Amino acid sequence: MISNLQQALFALDCGATNWRLYRSSYNFTGGRAELIGEPQISPLTSFTDRKLPAVLFLNPDGTKLESMGEVAQNYLEDEAGRERVREYFKPCIGAHLLKNPLPHQKRFDHAEALNLTRMMLEAVVEQIRQEKWRAGKYDERILFSFAFPVHWRMDFEGQIFNEYRDTVLSCFEEDFQDQIRFVPEPEGAILNLQRQGLIAGDGDKAVTIIIDVGGSTTDIVAGQINPKTKGLDYIGRYGKAFGGGLYDAELAMFVADSLSIPVSIISEQPAVMTTLRIFSQRLKETLSRQKQSSGNGGQAPQRTFSMILENGEVYRRVIQLTEKVFNEVTGHLQNDFISIIEEALQKIGIEGKEIDQVVLVGGGSQLFTQVQHLRERFGEEKVLLADNPDEIVVQGIGLEYGKTFEDYKPTIIFTTEILKEMEAAEPEIEKEKTHWVLKSDEIRFTIDSDGIKKLGRDKSNHLHIDREKISRYHAEFEPLDDELQVVDLKSTNGTFLNDEKLSPNQKYKVSPGDRLRFGDIEFICENE
Repeated sequence: MISNLQQALFALDCGATNWRLYRSSYNFTGGRAELIGEPQISPLTSFTDRKLPAVLFLNPDGTKLESMGEVAQNYLEDEAGRERVREYFKPCIGAHLLKNPLPHQKRFDHAEALNLTRMMLEAVVEQIRQEKWRAGKYDERILFSFAFPVHWRMDFEGQIFNEYRDTVLSCFEEDFQDQIRFVPEPEGAILNLQRQGLIAGDGDKAVTIIIDVGGSTTDIVAGQINPKTKGLDYIGRYGKAFGGGLYDAELAMFVADSLSIPVSIISEQPAVMTTLRIFSQRLKETLSRQKQSSGNGGQAPQRTFSMILENGEVYRRVIQLTEKVFNEVTGHLQNDFISIIEEALQKIGIEGKEIDQVVLVGGGSQLFTQVQHLRERFGEEKVLLADNPDEIVVQGIGLEYGKTFEDYKPTIIFTTEILKEMEAAEPEIEKEKTHWVLKSDEIRFTIDSDGIKKLGRDKSNHLHIDREKISRYHAEFEPLDDELQVVDLKSTNGTFLNDEKLSPNQKYKVSPGDRLRFGDIEFICENE
């Protein structure tokens, strides 16, 4: 590499719902890269409101990309072209390695999700070349930096990250691939927050929690303020496949019910669900902005939903989303978010009183219910919602290059080796695995201790019951170490525990021998 060189670094955050692009400039002199100015938003003509919706419109064969972003979204209004729209594919990357992937992680298989990522990235890289780099071929004056979920490198011996990295590299010429960098999303967030002076603590033992809520995942990182470096010394992390997209899916079903769209149409035509989900996402974001800015809010947001099916059927109605309706529809997800926070503290090994600061970043972090809970849990003065939280990561990975190459070490090290050392230091006592069984006269369900299971009429449920009095998403179960909890998901005909009707979106403990009734079918619960 030339010893004195000015370089441009393009930072890309390829999110589940939106992609973002920033540009940084560096002077590279004597083995050190010095940042010139600050990372700047660098949208392309395909970007809308500083972001590129992760939506593709494919040719009839599904082999080539015809358009992307908002242009591709517009085809959702076209009854003939709707089936050629693809979106929300990132959550499916690596899902084939999970024991029980969630429904939204099974929309595409792993190979399809990577292929859609490649198709979109190739188009973006070419557009950057044409609009931002008119010198033609990329050379040593250009760098690219990509954010990725930290668990992709940690879990399954890094298999998910390796396949994602290979997909990204395939979008560039072979002799340029050394100019491409990969940065864990929390690392990008930390670098940016440090530069802005937003990571601070009272004393050298202060603990900062960074909660990165994306469209499909939530990563929680804990670090302790280092009095010498003013950085964070790694304490631990915790993450789950939980993000803003789950709220969109629940609201989409609320919209479908409001319009009386038959379940058969949604199950047989996936593009209809895509249309409903994107519409619901916009309603949710409007309500959250309203609640964050004014507290009590003004008139509830409303939008006109309009969709024509291929057979000529028309569904059109003004949909209003009030805070009350939002809480009723997504209350169980809020319970899940609360559980994730508590699980993270327990897993990492810290108590609430040790936490001096909680910083919210990520595209899904502006949801008003989550912010409200964190302020109630940790104290309003300790919770910081960063400005433009959905851009914190992409700005941060544009700062990662500003290090001396010989001395560079990540602020927080996320490696399988480190985790193995930690586990070896504090071995866990393996508990005997048990599972729960629900028995009726005609149905038997087994609930293993490996995550939340949903019960309902929709085929995407883990526990599927095709009966008229069973709601689409009727109830959910969460198996814990020695107990089972059940939550009614605001079902039409209710959930009953030993003949007592359960309040919606509340957790109830189930014991062996208890009777559970959903609609008109009753089960006996046993532990084996």
